[in-house]
Amino acid sequence: MMDDTDVANRRYYTLVILGMILPFLIVPFLSLLVLQKGQSFTYLFLVSRFIIWATLGLMFLYARYGEVQKFLLWEEEKYDWKFYVGWIIGLYALCFFSQIISAIPYLMGLREKSPNMVRMQHLMKSYPTLGMFTALTAGITEELFFRGYVMSRLALFFKNMHVQVLISAALFCAIHIGYHHWGEIIFTFLLGLIFGYHYQRYRNIKVLMVVHFIVDALATIVAMHHK
Repeated sequence: MMDDTDVANRRYYTLVILGMILPFLIVPFLSLLVLQKGQSFTYLFLVSRFIIWATLGLMFLYARYGEVQKFLLWEEEKYDWKFYVGWIIGLYALCFFSQIISAIPYLMGLREKSPNMVRMQHLMKSYPTLGMFTALTAGITEELFFRGYVMSRLALFFKNMHVQVLISAALFCAIHIGYHHWGEIIFTFLLGLIFGYHYQRYRNIKVLMVVHFIVDALATIVAMHHK
C-alpha cells in the first residue's frame, strides 16, 4: 500500500509528463477553434504564430498552478558579454555546418518539393515583417519549451544527459515533420542536439534564443531573395 509521499510523487510526475505533452494537444485544439477552411494561407499562418504564443503562455500558467513550480527548473546562469559574442558566433557556425549536412539528400539527387515550404517562401517575399515575426516567435517560444521546459523535466526521469538531449531534439524535430522535407528534418534534429548539449553545459537559454532567431531570420532573408 502506497503512503502519502508515494502518492504525491506519482501525481507530481504525472503532471510533469502531461506538461511535456500538452503543447502538442493545445496547438491543434486552438487551431480547430480559431482557424477555418477557406481562409488565406497568409491569415492562417499569421494566426498560427499567435496560437504558438498563446500556448507558451498557457504552459507558464500550467507550470505555476498545475505543477506548482517554475517554468524553468534549471537556474539561469549569467555570463559576461564575451560569452554571448563568442557563443553566438560559435553556435551559428555549428548551425551553418548542420545546414551543409542537411543538404546531403539534395546532393544525392533527392529533389524534394514541399508545398508548405514553397508557400512560406512566397509569404516571406510578400511580407518581410511577418518573416521576422516568425523568426522571433520560433527563437523565443521553441527554445523556452524544448530546451528550457522539456529538458529540465526530462532530467527528473533520466539521469543520462544524452537521453535528455536526444528526446528533446526528437520532439523539436517532430514539430517540423509537417514540412515533408528531409533536409529540414535533418537540420532541426541536429540543431536540437547542438542547442540541447549547450543548454546542458551552460544553463543559459538567452544565447540559444538569439542564435535561433538569427538562423531563422537569415533563412527568411535568403527565401525573400530566392528566385
